[in-house]
Amino acid sequence: MDRLVEIGHQLMYPRTRRGRLARDAARLAGLGVVLFVWWLLTFNDYQHDARAYWTVDLDSLYARGEVGGEDAYLYSPAFAQLMLPLTFLPWAVFAGLWAALNLAALTWMAGPVIAGILLVVPGSPVIDEVGTGNIHLMLAAAIVLAFRWPGAWALPLLTKVTPGVGVLWLAGARRWRSLAIALGATLLIVLVSFALAPQLWFDWVEVLTGNVDRPIPTEIAAIPGPLVIRTAVAAVIAVAGGWLGWRWMVPVAATIALPVPWSSGLTILVAIIALAGAHLRRTADR
Repeated sequence: MDRLVEIGHQLMYPRTRRGRLARDAARLAGLGVVLFVWWLLTFNDYQHDARAYWTVDLDSLYARGEVGGEDAYLYSPAFAQLMLPLTFLPWAVFAGLWAALNLAALTWMAGPVIAGILLVVPGSPVIDEVGTGNIHLMLAAAIVLAFRWPGAWALPLLTKVTPGVGVLWLAGARRWRSLAIALGATLLIVLVSFALAPQLWFDWVEVLTGNVDRPIPTEIAAIPGPLVIRTAVAAVIAVAGGWLGWRWMVPVAATIALPVPWSSGLTILVAIIALAGAHLRRTADR
């Protein structure tokens, strides 16, 4: 392990001038790929999932609340209320902002070099994720941030719901104060949103229960098994990870517990890169 830490540190902070030049050139190349992908996503007709967030209408929020449906909105009313101001933007502007947010999250977690690689490797789930404009990369970023700001757990809990089982890592680690902050922040958002539009919350519960048993084509399901079993397994993994102090088990648990396990959902695992990098820096400093 110490040898791996040393190798990782040398790659991140090369000692020779040639090594630093090679590192910087690789970073520039990776950033070039990221910017090119941003241009494609902004000025071409991609990000079909993101259209569901751009077209939210609080008067008929769950009119298309069916998994796999066109422009289907399945998240909480709180997320829709947050997105509402952005719906007044032209689609091209919204698409550019959404692509920038996804790509910024990817680059921040993986670094420009790995981000560029993940965007060009054929079959990479990251390509599908940024192309459709879903929120898995944002969920991954929220998981990383939640180790410092537990309130970030509100994002997975109020969107895809079951990946929020990763919050049980805090219980396994006996970080009760952080767990209380995570759940308290989520509850506060729910109460404010419910006060603004109570009926939407009842509608959301109906949509969630109506989609639980909806079949998913096996050819696009990246993780087999019914949601109840996967969520239970994910809960055990999260608690065990907290007990062992292994942060990387949180994105694993969140991925296993995805309500609809499309292949693009595997991009939540990008959080492992960020968590491993932070661990390398802490270990190298010690």
